[in-house]
Amino acid sequence: MSEASDTARAVRRAGIIFGVIVVAAITMVLAWLVPEAKRIMRDRETQSRDQRAGSDMVRVAGGSFEMGANDGARDEQPKHNVSVNPFWLDRAEVTNAEFARFVKATGYLTTAEIKRQGQAQAGSWCFKRGPDAKAANRRTWIAFVEGASWRRPRGEGSDIGGKERFPVVHVSHDDALAYCKWARKRLPTEAEWECAARGGVLLTRYPWGGEIAEGGKWHANSWQGDFPLKDDALDGFAGLAQVAHFPATGSGLHDLAGNAAEWCADWYQHDYYAQLRPDPNFAAHKNPRGPETGSDPTEPGVSKRVVRGGSFLSAAEECRVSVRGKEAPDFSAEWIGFRCVKDAQ
Repeated sequence: MSEASDTARAVRRAGIIFGVIVVAAITMVLAWLVPEAKRIMRDRETQSRDQRAGSDMVRVAGGSFEMGANDGARDEQPKHNVSVNPFWLDRAEVTNAEFARFVKATGYLTTAEIKRQGQAQAGSWCFKRGPDAKAANRRTWIAFVEGASWRRPRGEGSDIGGKERFPVVHVSHDDALAYCKWARKRLPTEAEWECAARGGVLLTRYPWGGEIAEGGKWHANSWQGDFPLKDDALDGFAGLAQVAHFPATGSGLHDLAGNAAEWCADWYQHDYYAQLRPDPNFAAHKNPRGPETGSDPTEPGVSKRVVRGGSFLSAAEECRVSVRGKEAPDFSAEWIGFRCVKDAQ
């Protein structure tokens, strides 16, 4: 009996030990499996999100580059080292069709569609030709047109029929932010925009290369001729063109120069680059987001946001990757649009 009892106890003990081992093993597996399953789900969600973004966006690798130009305008100087994280950037500017979907979904009214204090009617700014127009005096070649908006680019009697693939214009910085929020995107920082325009090539002057007409071909919709009197339209257009008409950059991006200028997230200050003190260890300024406030000595008291890329009104030289424009956040015109970015996960 004693021997049988001892055997039974040994069997029970072995069973308990085995059970403990099994439970411990299961616990260890679950401890690894649950977080791993969550990680896989996160990775799949990220991959799915990035694939959705990639359907109309291009992944920009980011990294370090020299921003600005020592031979450019005062506000392009001095060159300085910048580093940005990877990000997704719209392949082309937001189109009329894309903006129309946003308006249909939200009922949004743009700045140009709302009558503001001091205006007889709502409207926006358009380009005008005239014998008294002078390139150096913008007020001689732009006009506030009542009724002009993204739906009616030249005011009453005009429309965007057949121009679904044209960049949406007559949108203010405020309007661009509203679209970005709806699309779960954001506006690019000035540094991100220039990084994308340079395409990883430090010495490039234009998004497509070093020459205005690289290979004897025009690569952007810009102004050729006597501005603002006559556009010779050597590039095939005297006015806006549909997006992605010209070849893409090596990164797969279209229209980073010319056609419609593009809003950036940053406030504009003419001496912002000069304010950035060089790092004593020559480290790059990481993900700069511009100054805290905007100022423009040519128009004191008006805070402005950065505009990049030039437009169909810009001479090709003004389409250089380092050229900086600026406008008030509530300004809209027939030559300004935008594109969006997303952080790369």
